[in-house]
Amino acid sequence: MTEPRGPSDLTAIGQFLDGLSLHAGTLRSGWCTACRAWTYLSTDLVLLTSSGVATIGMWEWCEVCDDPDDPLPARRIDRAGP
Repeated sequence: MTEPRGPSDLTAIGQFLDGLSLHAGTLRSGWCTACRAWTYLSTDLVLLTSSGVATIGMWEWCEVCDDPDDPLPARRIDRAGP
């Protein structure tokens, strides 16, 4: 799809998007392999249209790894000892 160039293009895009609805499927929890904890969440992204339902992707998030307010520190092994 090309960039909209004027109001008529935006109207056409709005008419195309009218009737589409994005929803999250069933939320699932699981094991995060990065931080090694049961903090992983995922769900399917479901697009509802007048012609039916389509799964268009997956949303994934870890409450430890993906927290923008409290990022994990870099993991380092102190080889020099105490």
